[in-house]
Amino acid sequence: MSLYRTWRPLTFTGLVGQDAVVRTLRSALAGGKLAHAYLFSGPRGSGKTSAAKILARCIDCVLGPTPDPDNTCENCRAILTGTALDVVEVDAASNRGIEEIRALRESVKFAPASMRMKVFIIDEAHMLTREGANAFLKTLEEPPPHAVFILATTAPEALPPTILSRCQRYAFRRIPIAVMIARMREIAAAEGIPIGDDALAAIAYRADGGLRDALTMLEQVAAYAQGSIDATTVEAAFGATGRQYARTLVEAVLRGDAAAALGIVDEASDAGADMTGLIRSAVAEYRNLLVARIDADLLARDLSDSDAGAVVALAGSVAQPKVVRGLRLLSDALAAGRGSGNPRLELETAVLRLAVQSEDPSLEALATRVALLEAGGRPTAPPSNTAPPQVPTASAAPGAAAPTQQNPPAPPSASPPPPSLQQVRSLWEQIRLRAEERYKPMRGMLAQATVDSLEGKALVIGVVDALQESLMRERLPILERAVGDVLGVPLRIVFRTRGGAAPRPPRAASTERTPNAARTATVERTPSDASEITSNGEADLLAYARQKLGGTERR
Repeated sequence: MSLYRTWRPLTFTGLVGQDAVVRTLRSALAGGKLAHAYLFSGPRGSGKTSAAKILARCIDCVLGPTPDPDNTCENCRAILTGTALDVVEVDAASNRGIEEIRALRESVKFAPASMRMKVFIIDEAHMLTREGANAFLKTLEEPPPHAVFILATTAPEALPPTILSRCQRYAFRRIPIAVMIARMREIAAAEGIPIGDDALAAIAYRADGGLRDALTMLEQVAAYAQGSIDATTVEAAFGATGRQYARTLVEAVLRGDAAAALGIVDEASDAGADMTGLIRSAVAEYRNLLVARIDADLLARDLSDSDAGAVVALAGSVAQPKVVRGLRLLSDALAAGRGSGNPRLELETAVLRLAVQSEDPSLEALATRVALLEAGGRPTAPPSNTAPPQVPTASAAPGAAAPTQQNPPAPPSASPPPPSLQQVRSLWEQIRLRAEERYKPMRGMLAQATVDSLEGKALVIGVVDALQESLMRERLPILERAVGDVLGVPLRIVFRTRGGAAPRPPRAASTERTPNAARTATVERTPSDASEITSNGEADLLAYARQKLGGTERR
């Protein structure tokens, strides 16, 4: 008998990795609160069918309903051997039509032959046809008091909402890697299989959260090996997955060793590793680095303890922008490889871009770094604690009362510093997102809009034509509010078509705009180091960035 059948859990205590489901079911059984329909959903091999059979024994055990069936009474033994007449298992993948469901409806009407309740376990419930699901709906809605239905499925979204709403839903999760390794270690010791933790981890990663798959592979590699089993034996038995190659590839890329990275790709290709799978594994490695920087505890579900420690140590030496850039480039390579049919070329291109270019060379990233430098370098005046000088008063006549000293007037509050044009451009995407949060159609309106210039307290937005200008003018307060929220300074918005027409002042609908046309025409240049950068001057921006960053221009 296969290992996964031999070691199928007999009680809820043996159902590993599903603590929330076990706790809820045990509490309901202990309190005598049975539902007439349950829906167990989750990935394959996570214990749905095993939990359904355990629940059936809990209901019909001689000592039940109980959260702990004895598995020795006549009813429990009949359910374990599959001879119980009152526990019916239905495979919906092969009994999915309306005729089979009608036969099930007729069977539901009869009272149990010898047990307390009649339990129907419907596996792969999402395979029911639409007609079969509709025929089953009435029975599920108003079942006889002696019937309990347990539906198991890997795709609950495929079931009609009318069925979902009539079931208590229990979501089974992927079993964590550490839990799966511990369970396989226990079974291997009981079965006399000599296997190391590195091999158990290699099997657990291949199982992808399914303990049944892991036990099947454990049994297969035990038959393949001629002695002690290690990770190399597992790879020889099942082939290379690309995961180990992905780890060394990412380490080479983070070191900036392009030659070593390309060599790893070539070695993986010669070993028969799927290039698309290798890209996907590399994306997962970068994802683990990002998670480790945010919350290392989240890695426990996806990695073994030793692997999680290695990822945390590596993540501490890598800047977060570099990790995010790696995720973006490798995700793009994965999508491009599927479309081009040459995933190896796309992977090598992404690897070279990551290994050779240490910083993101895009103009948007450069503008953001310049804006951060400007914001961090601008001096701020310290608050003054010196009292203002007293204004001298006229001499009083002898014997006259001294004049009462008046409180000095409060100094005017300092206004926030005006932003530069480059700061506005670097934060334009945030302004767009803020406006889209308040009004979704702004996404289309702002798709082709550009920041042309900053004239005093007026921000000039370039638009394609009069239609786009008209649409944006109707939602002008939303855009102006988004600008104020992101920049911290209120600015008026004026529009200029791409044809070069002068900006038109907005209507007097916003309280923050000045109706004086003369003020619109006045240009108030912001005193900033970046004020000399032209509206379309990418070359000027690069030169300005070199000056700020202390670099020199190559000739």
